[in-house]
Amino acid sequence: MKISQRLRPEEGAAAVEFALISGVLALLIFGMLQFGLAFFELQNLRAATREGARVGAVRGTVQQMRDQVQAYSGVTGIGASVLVRTRTAGSLSATLPATTKPCVPAANGTTPDSVQAEIPLAGAPASIQDIFTVDIPLMPRISMLGAKIQGEFRCEV
Repeated sequence: MKISQRLRPEEGAAAVEFALISGVLALLIFGMLQFGLAFFELQNLRAATREGARVGAVRGTVQQMRDQVQAYSGVTGIGASVLVRTRTAGSLSATLPATTKPCVPAANGTTPDSVQAEIPLAGAPASIQDIFTVDIPLMPRISMLGAKIQGEFRCEV
């Protein structure tokens, strides 16, 4: 039997099709991985801010809240960028100094309704900003730095 008789005109077509599709498949897989990592880190930081807000709700100081966010998130340098505010009658206060206890009644007798811890991604360490910038080859860069990362807890009375 001759070799030319055994070969059909369509043999090798699957290899060519796979070669054409493998690039798109790789983009999809790596894109999903990068979005998955960014989403995981987003959830991790949201849980950390909730833990920080919980510390403030049970009469901890702002510095203790930042330390808790740092410990819970496991991200080096994230505690310094945590903003702490209180909510009273629906309005947020300015960022509180490190020695303040957010849920302690003020001099005028009003107690805040809740305490809020927030991590602005624009001021976060570069390692975090890199995670929230998804860079897939052949696609425009996608920035998730506008994501809101905050936790809020009601003050204990």
